[in-house]
Amino acid sequence: MYQGIRELCAVSLLCGAALSILPEGGVKRVAEILCTASLIFAVISPLKELDMDAYALESARLHELETSLAQQGQEAGERLNRLVIEQEYEAYILDKAKELNIELSGAEVEVQWSLEGFWMPWGVELSSGCGQEDRQKLSGILESDLGIPYERQRWNSE
Repeated sequence: MYQGIRELCAVSLLCGAALSILPEGGVKRVAEILCTASLIFAVISPLKELDMDAYALESARLHELETSLAQQGQEAGERLNRLVIEQEYEAYILDKAKELNIELSGAEVEVQWSLEGFWMPWGVELSSGCGQEDRQKLSGILESDLGIPYERQRWNSE
């Protein structure tokens, strides 16, 4: 590769020097044509040494790397999106508990990808020292507002 660049530079310098010394006229026009042809040859000649098998392997490797990186980026985006949605559901549950004057120290929501194409709440783990009546109130809201059935609501007493 570097050899081809050196050759191109050498041919360019020789052609430039030769054309600057030659007098105007027919000889200079012929020299310009010869210099142009030699420059084209200097540009094309490294291509004959190109190993097409190695090029094809490297191209395939880079394509696999590109696909892998794109997939990793998409997965990272989905994870980030999922985390944000989980946090929004958790904040919603904590706000509802606060509205109902229910002492709730934590809510951890688990989401699943729905057939409609978005993250839906699937289950929740709640940390509270509240009584059974408050639990039933909040459980009803979680079931009606978020669609989390009582069976997938886990309560941890403090």
